[in-house]
Amino acid sequence: MDKVTLKPCGAYAWVLVLALGLMSAGTTGSYSVVAGGFMTPVCEDLGIDYTAFSYYFTGTLLGLALTLPFAGKVMDKVVGNMRLVAIAAVLLAAGALMAVYTEAWQFWISAFVIGAGMAFTTGVAMSAVIDQWFVKKAGLAIGLAWAVNSVYMLVMSPVMISIIEEVGWRTGYLILAAVSAVLVLPCMLFVIRYRPADRGMLPYGFDGAVTAQVASAPTEAGVSFKEAVKSPAFIACVLFLCLVQLTVCMNQLFPTFATEVGFDPIIGGYMVSAASFADIFLNVFVGSTCDKFGSMRALLAWIGVSILSFVMLIFSVGNPTLAIAAAGVNDVMYVVAGAGLTCLVMEIFGSRDFGRIFAWICAIGYIVGAFGMPVMTGVYGLTGSFQAVFGFCIVLNVAIAALLVFARKSGAKLVWEDAPSDSVTEA
Repeated sequence: MDKVTLKPCGAYAWVLVLALGLMSAGTTGSYSVVAGGFMTPVCEDLGIDYTAFSYYFTGTLLGLALTLPFAGKVMDKVVGNMRLVAIAAVLLAAGALMAVYTEAWQFWISAFVIGAGMAFTTGVAMSAVIDQWFVKKAGLAIGLAWAVNSVYMLVMSPVMISIIEEVGWRTGYLILAAVSAVLVLPCMLFVIRYRPADRGMLPYGFDGAVTAQVASAPTEAGVSFKEAVKSPAFIACVLFLCLVQLTVCMNQLFPTFATEVGFDPIIGGYMVSAASFADIFLNVFVGSTCDKFGSMRALLAWIGVSILSFVMLIFSVGNPTLAIAAAGVNDVMYVVAGAGLTCLVMEIFGSRDFGRIFAWICAIGYIVGAFGMPVMTGVYGLTGSFQAVFGFCIVLNVAIAALLVFARKSGAKLVWEDAPSDSVTEA
């Protein structure tokens, strides 16, 4: 093939990371976490049962999970062109339409459409693009992208609640859709591209020696999708995420925990805020340590931190300060499920079919994750003790660590193949 002259991407790669974070914030952030602020005013105004309305969140998860495998297959044909803009427009329109709804089932339909759109704008899309753009510091990049999303949710959640109180939930949905559009569409139109070559650039971290090698050899090496899905490493990664997803519903349980152990209800809110605040920094820390120490060693350490957080929660009864601190530390498993898993899958399976492989792992994990709350509340119902819930999570964390080690060790035996691509030379 003819050689194509490409230039180093430099700072543009980090601008891209910011754009990816804003894309996720305006879609996943807006219509998952921030959307939670609409539940009470909508139900009270329309007379909808809370349980019935809560299926909105189930709908987004199902739409996301069912679309992810397809999205992973066509990601390179969608990201960075008008197809992605069209998908985002449909997603945002489905969000804006909720301003005129009067029945619970209407919100469910919008939820499914929104979830399907998120398959192209959330973690899998961010990870697939960063995998293409970063030869070095990919962990830091994915961590920063998630941190942008976390900052948005931390700021926008209380702002949106105030807006709803001032202008009502119907106008609130329209304002949320407008804010999301301002965040998402410019990033998609002007910044985000699937490959650096689409911008005439080299991936971040290429030096002269690497570039010279790439000029005469195929790029995007890794395990083929067909071989990956048959491997024990793939199964271990799926089980890893499934168990992690079961443990990451603590934010929804903290208010109940606070009430049950006799704290002032506001303590439960502080626990949720502590977790949200910690998420900003933990995304960067987890990603950076995966870059420096490798995913297995770094994630084993972070799983140890998660176990420590559950021990802190067990001993926090009667000590609200310790409970709040423990909630912040406990957020680490949310980050392991995002930036951490991304780094692990990149290391095991490489870039060749990363998008498809990662999409299938996430799709299965998210479906299992939908049962996290019933499982944890079931443990509480059987035992009448949150200490039992936290102890059960410690057991799950040990199993997660074992699966991590098995996935990495068995993945080392997989044969990587090269995917043909155009040769490049450095300008």
